[in-house]
Amino acid sequence: MLDGDRRGDLDEALPDVIEVKAAGAGELDALLNEFTTEMRAQFDLFRRLRAGAEAVLDGADEALAKQARADIKAATDAIALIVRTLEKIDALLRQLERDRVDAEERALEARDPEALRGEVEALIAARVEAGVAERLDAAVAARMAEAAGLAEGRGPP
Repeated sequence: MLDGDRRGDLDEALPDVIEVKAAGAGELDALLNEFTTEMRAQFDLFRRLRAGAEAVLDGADEALAKQARADIKAATDAIALIVRTLEKIDALLRQLERDRVDAEERALEARDPEALRGEVEALIAARVEAGVAERLDAAVAARMAEAAGLAEGRGPP
C-alpha cells in the first residue's frame, strides 16, 4: 500500500487517468491518443539521454563511465517500457474501433425491418418527387419562353 505522500504524488501525476472508467468511448479514444503523443515524446527524450550517456563512455574516468553505463541501462529499460505501453495503447485503440463497429452492426440488426422498409420507401419517394419537380420546372420554363416568343410576334417554332 502507498504511504500518504507517495499516494498524493501519484494522484497529482495521473489526475486524468482516474476518470477513465467514466469517460465515453470518444473521450477514451482522445485520452489514448494524448498518451500516445506523450509516450512518443518520452521515447525521444530517453533515446537522447541514452545517446548522451554513450558519448560520455568514451574516454571517461571509471566513476563517470560507471554512471554512464547505469544511465544507458535505465534509459534502455524506460524505452522498452514505453514501447510496451505504446503497443498496449494501440491494442486498446483497435479494440475500441472493433467495439464501435460491432455496436453499429448490432444497432442495424436490431432495427425493425418494416421501419427500414418505410425509410427506404420515403427516400425513394423524395427522390422521385425531386426529379418530377425538376422536369416540371423545366417544362414550365420552356412554355413560358414559348409564350414570351409568341407575345413578341414570333411565330411558333
